Amino acid sequence: MKMYITSDSWPFYVQPDGCLTDDPDPDKADLGWDNLKQMMDWDEDAREATLAERKWAARCRYNARA
Repeated sequence: MKMYITSDSWPFYVQPDGCLTDDPDPDKADLGWDNLKQMMDWDEDAREATLAERKWAARCRYNARA
């Protein structure tokens, strides 16, 4: 799953329909964008996440699981 990082270091995940959510599971998301263009228009410094950032986000999700 492709992931983007906003300029304030918040991760967003690209969903199959093209929207971006702050959780890989869109049903658990608190924040979202309709599409990548909308996010980039709001935050021109957002960028695709590096492998290290994707691993960090996965580790955070693992540690926070219920």
